[in-house]
Amino acid sequence: MRDPSTDSPSQGFTVGICATGSPSRIRGLLQTVISEDDLTPINMRKVVLVASGCAGPVVTELKKIAEREPRLQLVVEDRRHGKADALNKIQDKAEGHLLVVVNSDASPEPGAISRLITAIDRDRTVGAISAVPVTEHRRGLTSLLLDFMWTTHNHSSLALNHMNLSNHSCDELVVFRSSAISRLPKGLVNDGAFLAATVRKKGYSVKVLAAARVRIETPTRIAEVIRQRRRILFGHAQVWKKVGSPPKTIESLLFLSPAIALRLLVAGLAEHPRFILALPLAAIGELAASVLAIWDGARRTDRHVIWGRTT
Repeated sequence: MRDPSTDSPSQGFTVGICATGSPSRIRGLLQTVISEDDLTPINMRKVVLVASGCAGPVVTELKKIAEREPRLQLVVEDRRHGKADALNKIQDKAEGHLLVVVNSDASPEPGAISRLITAIDRDRTVGAISAVPVTEHRRGLTSLLLDFMWTTHNHSSLALNHMNLSNHSCDELVVFRSSAISRLPKGLVNDGAFLAATVRKKGYSVKVLAAARVRIETPTRIAEVIRQRRRILFGHAQVWKKVGSPPKTIESLLFLSPAIALRLLVAGLAEHPRFILALPLAAIGELAASVLAIWDGARRTDRHVIWGRTT
């Protein structure tokens, strides 16, 4: 392991994790994160893990890990206050010119973090760069729907990446330039979308790196998919109000740039003809989620601030 003192005080990176899951999953993520340090061109200064509302065994396990790993800094909270609040705590304790944010239920593939850090460290015009989310392929209509949605999302992200139009990043695994981000407002839902939008407004570009992949968990039932989309769409509208421009995703492009959106959809269907079977369900589900998100917006609800976990 390299000596952090060889870097200038402003150099290096911090990894931020907002934890609510099982001890085994978080332990595996920490092992992955720490092992990536030797692969990066700069040093990992610390890992800040905010454990909010975690069960006793999770906290006990994390404290044991912290005893063995001096760079791990724990922030333990009895109850959850939302991810935006946790990310603000992480920013307060972060060191270095880069901040890596990874979801506690995500699984970065080997080398993903180091590739992201290398890419953003080499290009000072980039303020945020995220990995490509990949899902586990299962049988059934729900799996087909999610495969269609995420494949289309990733194609859209890569296309906007090449056109230098992106202002949105997935929060499963993303690296931010510390000088390009700001604190998150209270009650914010879509933290990744907000931070990427602020990065773009400050004049930096927002990128996605195809060579960096992160495995994510997805819902197993259609009702859960609609519930998730309801929250995401509510959060996107929230970001639009706060920043002044909507996150550019495939669904927003259908309204803002329909020609680009249709071209991306057609290209995706041509490459994966089986997705045609998912189109009717995707349209119905998105309509239902949109109506519910509009209803939530009209009521000014805070129901989405703290996202329910299955573990």
